[in-house]
Amino acid sequence: MQASTPSAAPPIDVAALRESEFPHVGRAPYLNAASVGPLPERARRAVDAANFRRSSIHDLAGDDFEPTLQRARAAAARLIGAEPDEIALQPNTTHGINLAAHLLPIERGQRVVVSGLEFPANVFPWMRLEREGRARVTVVPPDALGRPDEARIREEMDRGDVAVFALSSVQFATGWNADLVEWGRFCAERGIFFVVDAIQSLGQVPTDVRAAGVDILAAGGQKWLCSPWGTGFAYVRRELVRRLEPEVVGWTAMSGAGDLTDQCGYRYELLDSARRFEVSTMPWQDFAGFAQSVGLLLETGIDRIRGHVLGLLDPLVEWLRETGGGEVTSDLHPARRSGVFAFRPADPAAAFRAVHRAGIVCSLREGSIRLSPHLYSTPDDVGAVIDVLAHPERW
Repeated sequence: MQASTPSAAPPIDVAALRESEFPHVGRAPYLNAASVGPLPERARRAVDAANFRRSSIHDLAGDDFEPTLQRARAAAARLIGAEPDEIALQPNTTHGINLAAHLLPIERGQRVVVSGLEFPANVFPWMRLEREGRARVTVVPPDALGRPDEARIREEMDRGDVAVFALSSVQFATGWNADLVEWGRFCAERGIFFVVDAIQSLGQVPTDVRAAGVDILAAGGQKWLCSPWGTGFAYVRRELVRRLEPEVVGWTAMSGAGDLTDQCGYRYELLDSARRFEVSTMPWQDFAGFAQSVGLLLETGIDRIRGHVLGLLDPLVEWLRETGGGEVTSDLHPARRSGVFAFRPADPAAAFRAVHRAGIVCSLREGSIRLSPHLYSTPDDVGAVIDVLAHPERW
């Protein structure tokens, strides 16, 4: 077994964190952050307070809107090592990937390369371009365990006709954690746009878009970011912002949008920031919650969260190795590990039903049981899974 890398930072005080922020998560083992994360109390309070001001309409102020959204952009920027003016708030990952698919300058006949077993949100927008005759999509088959076949992907990208490489930073089915810096360097050397679906990594894997040379990154907030549904963002590299014009144009994308006393001069002057890709009125009450949730993760430290989560999974990895209780489909190389852990018992469906009957919340994805603990999870949560797997006669 490849053990998790120990962290010099103090361990997360999960008991205190549960008491203050996640009072309901301990009711049963919740190992499903890769599907949806619980809302911390500070985020719930922020959303409730914003909705109350909306209800108590005389208390609603103009300053509730843009400053709230700017806090959300700033939080997203800190999370990925970007600047707030490179952040466009979006409702989900799919909107961000569509932004990339429709705005990047892809010449007719060029190709978009994706790996097989990518989540559909990072495939269908590119397939739409193919249906329109604007690009061709190459889906590179994964390896035998469902992980990206890096050698075959590089072969495809070396053929000289690739415009875009679209990659999930962490694969949803196996938890395979991409070396974004290496892929970004590879793309830059070949003049290929690098687009990243980061929904399964942000909040549990440190990310630096500058170091990785990412052109566009998209993520929803409802999973590892523990944020309200309908919140997310796209990062657009500053050098690209002015080159790309939004296909769907909102009035708040214009430089004069801030002056509500003079809106009808209709000056078509796009903002110089990624806000040009936002489409009009944002759900500011939910982005108030987003800013609080991301703030909690940043306070805790993404490195600490990663160390905590991998440490929780280590005993299960060891148990599977020692007992032969299932084939691990996640990559156990330290650099490739993430908080998404997948394995296949002899009968995955039966084992999953047994785990579910025990009250443990996790997922069955592409033939593997998928566990995804987070900062609020405990060793007992993962231990409960081992207890079920150790007694197949009860399935």
